[in-house]
Amino acid sequence: MVLKKFFLMTALILTIFFGKVSAQEVTVVGMGLDRDSAIRNAAQIAVEQVVGVYIDSRTLMEDLKIQLDEVYKKSQGFVKGIKILSEGKIDSSVYKVQARIDVDTSPNGKLIDELTMILQLNDPRIAVVVFNISDNQTNVRDVFAEGALSDKLLSLGFNHVVEAEVGDGGKISNTNADYLVVGKYNSLAEEVHVPDFSNKQPNSADVDTGLKNVQVNLNLTVLKNDTGEKIGTFSVMTNILHGDDKQGTQFAVAQVSAQAAEKLADTFKKFSSQPVQGLTFTISANNEENLNRCIEEIRELGMVNGVYIREITGNEAVLTVDSAQKPHAIFTALKARTKLKISIENMSANSCKLNIE
Repeated sequence: MVLKKFFLMTALILTIFFGKVSAQEVTVVGMGLDRDSAIRNAAQIAVEQVVGVYIDSRTLMEDLKIQLDEVYKKSQGFVKGIKILSEGKIDSSVYKVQARIDVDTSPNGKLIDELTMILQLNDPRIAVVVFNISDNQTNVRDVFAEGALSDKLLSLGFNHVVEAEVGDGGKISNTNADYLVVGKYNSLAEEVHVPDFSNKQPNSADVDTGLKNVQVNLNLTVLKNDTGEKIGTFSVMTNILHGDDKQGTQFAVAQVSAQAAEKLADTFKKFSSQPVQGLTFTISANNEENLNRCIEEIRELGMVNGVYIREITGNEAVLTVDSAQKPHAIFTALKARTKLKISIENMSANSCKLNIE
């Protein structure tokens, strides 16, 4: 299977995200060394057809190709039904099947979960910072908690968990991250006692078990790094019993971080599945070079799914920008990254006119 080099947000995917259908039926031909491998090949081809040929405004990155290859390898997990229409050997080494295959395209289906994470978020770069605020501490980073959370995110399929930068006073900055995950946790360890059943006297003292009840409460906030927009916030708590305060806390932090990472994945999925809309951007520039540079920089914004040039007259261009964000958010992100002198001439809920000096 040769993976297509580009990808396009087609009407099919819009239909999928709006939830109007729960399956897409396609008829395909699969081939293999035997019947099973031919059916697997047919399932893979069906999933690829449903996903479509996606064309973005920029070339698909190599690691994203690898991830999409993994989607196709797991194609049978996205199939709701297979009806064999015809089958048989072509020769001694090739088996051929023609099949009608239903591919699950429900909004919460496995296929859409995979595509949502990989395509809509553009394989995001995520920076994780966790502070330990136990015992009234402030701005104390916990690299163990950060590592536990980062490892779990990697295991869930996020391939770019990048190093976070924290300056004096706990100020967080990371120009290489698309999203910042900021966590604060406190831990409490209490001795565990049980009644002394060997002593029948009333009001007898409890017996120390030597165990500690370790409780960790982790609060997380997820921010878009370019705009500062808060896209999610939640808390996770866990309790474990352990004989050592330090080790018990580490186990609890690892456990609560794993739980939090699952919630993070759900937060990203929910955020990325917001309806994509076509916005109109009109750009007037002082020269052709700056006009082209501005268009390219809009294309490179992580919040943009596609940029399509509708008209160019002299040094003015009219673009359709596919994004789940509003024009002001796109302008703010562009303004923060570009060295061009850009100003807004006018703006509405679905359009924006920019001037470049």
